Amino acid sequence: MYAPMRWLPLLAALGAGQDEGGEGAETQLLQLSLHTQLVQPQAVVEYPRRDLAFAHVPYNFGHTVEEVAFAGSGNLFSYLTAMAIGDAPVSTILPSARQLNLLEAAMQPQGEIWGHLYPSLHVVSNVTGCPLYFTPGKHWPRDIAESYFSNKQIFGLLRDPYERLVAMFRGGVSGYGGNFAEELKTCDVDSAVRKMMLQYLSGDIYAEGCTFLPQAEFFDPPFGITVPVDNRWFPDTANDVLAKHGYTNMRIATEDIIHVFNCNEVWAGDLSCDTKALVREVYARDFELLCKFFGYCDVHENVCLQKVPLMCPRNMSQKLQTASRCT
Repeated sequence: MYAPMRWLPLLAALGAGQDEGGEGAETQLLQLSLHTQLVQPQAVVEYPRRDLAFAHVPYNFGHTVEEVAFAGSGNLFSYLTAMAIGDAPVSTILPSARQLNLLEAAMQPQGEIWGHLYPSLHVVSNVTGCPLYFTPGKHWPRDIAESYFSNKQIFGLLRDPYERLVAMFRGGVSGYGGNFAEELKTCDVDSAVRKMMLQYLSGDIYAEGCTFLPQAEFFDPPFGITVPVDNRWFPDTANDVLAKHGYTNMRIATEDIIHVFNCNEVWAGDLSCDTKALVREVYARDFELLCKFFGYCDVHENVCLQKVPLMCPRNMSQKLQTASRCT
């Protein structure tokens, strides 16, 4: 999953023993429910509109959005516990309807169960070979899509392709963006991103948990994103959209953000012009969407995420001087 590496042992520990059957998983979810009820306010407040459903584009802070929607700010452990239980094989744990009921009991008042947490989305797509929660909505079985999206407006984050690929390299997670161990030793982001693009162009488009797919695939109808959120200024932009649509109990704090950390001084400006040309070939439609929705029309721009810790180099003035400038 997309998370700081320090959380991966926790996820493994939470997942241990998940093959013991439905009774153990149900007990864990009930315990989570009791814990959530103790730490969350009990008053139920009605909010206007609340007309959104979340499309989780891989490597776009989707787990952070799901975390705060489910558990509220400052409750990462509750989210990770629920997600680890959900990641166990459904057939050996609980029917998805029962899982959903237990998650609803465990979530914060007026919470939402979106994306990776939603039990029915753990079905593996016969198109992509990825779970539905990482698969574009256009490839979902219609009954699941209609149940999940439920005629709501579909929102999701749109990220600069160069910066997004740098994050995948820095994440170093096998099966989710890839683990480029040799390149990580020397922080050779250019070689790693070049490998990603060549793998995609060779036809392996659904590799690494569908993380290499263009984000534009998640905007295609049916069941595509209609409310885009600018990832460049996350979490502020996500908070603005959530508040506008009535989700005032879901405000993402800096401390809530699940982000990568490795090779903290590399960034998009370290990619060579040859590698960037491959990125533009694969993600041409993503760049078009960035221009259309947010006015980011310079396809050669080097960006980093100024609102997220460790997502910009510390020595930015020096990095700007040495950054690739392509035409």
